[in-house]
Amino acid sequence: MRGLYAGVFLLIFQVIVAADACTVLEFTGEGFSPNVMWLLHAYPLYTMNGSFFLDSKLWPHHCKETGGGWGDFFASDQEVIDWTPEKEKAGGEVCLRQKAQHVDELLHKLGTGTEELDGMAVNKLWRFKPAVQKVVNATLRELKGLNNPTVAFHIRGGDLSADLQQNKRKPVSPQQYVDRALEAFGKKAKGGTCVILGDDHKLMGETAKIAKAKLGCAIYRRPPYYRKAGHIQSEFNKEPLAKRCAHTVQFLQDVELMTHADYFVGTFHSNLPKIIQTLRFSLLHKDKRTFADASDLKADWYERVREYFREDAKQRKGKKTMPAAYAAASQHRSLLSWLH
Repeated sequence: MRGLYAGVFLLIFQVIVAADACTVLEFTGEGFSPNVMWLLHAYPLYTMNGSFFLDSKLWPHHCKETGGGWGDFFASDQEVIDWTPEKEKAGGEVCLRQKAQHVDELLHKLGTGTEELDGMAVNKLWRFKPAVQKVVNATLRELKGLNNPTVAFHIRGGDLSADLQQNKRKPVSPQQYVDRALEAFGKKAKGGTCVILGDDHKLMGETAKIAKAKLGCAIYRRPPYYRKAGHIQSEFNKEPLAKRCAHTVQFLQDVELMTHADYFVGTFHSNLPKIIQTLRFSLLHKDKRTFADASDLKADWYERVREYFREDAKQRKGKKTMPAAYAAASQHRSLLSWLH
């Protein structure tokens, strides 16, 4: 049956894109994380259509005046080709050009989720250029020297705050970040080092103070984000090229700290923790119990399992029934699919 589904999936995809033999994915002027999310979704699909180009001319994360983009930071140039008209012409084909909305439409038509696609993509694409890898390695050596367990917190402010207000969502408070760590990880997260990362100076300081008191951890901080108001993408886009390049490398150092820490707490109000989740589980094969979403969604991959056992414990003294979390989730896939 699985082979039949795979065949139908392939047939539908071929009907959609078979008219071309190469694809150009167009990055937008938005930030690092949303564009990379689209790339991870798209790469396993569109590489079935031949060469895969990335047009990064609108993407602010560059180190060169012309060309570049993804290839300025990552050494996956055999898989993702930084697009130029000359490169496309040399291939002898007119490529299918796709924007973010086209990727979303294709996923909808195919009826596929993104977890497996993203996992496949990071294993192919998440390889740094030597110069970037060198500074990342230095940062990871610092992490290795900290007292365990290391618990990384990603505290996002800046333009995310305006987005939350517009969409009538409640921001995650410093108290909620720490409480979520205790709720998800318990005593295992205590007594080590709390790695406080992000762009909101005030909230990061408050989170560090509460984490130190409740988790009994030492605090590790990187140099503060260069703007006290936090990351505002429209302002970042106006920065000189050299500054944007340097801050992107610093951002990637933070990403690797979050990926390699023993435990991680972030919020799915932001796209970055979704990338961190994929890197931790699909690239480093970390235990899924070591990641927690502190937003009101509580949508990390292991939360339904935690909820199952919490509800199960409450019912042990009464009539045995199937906990709601398991009952709802079992309509879609088995519990075992979360554990592997």
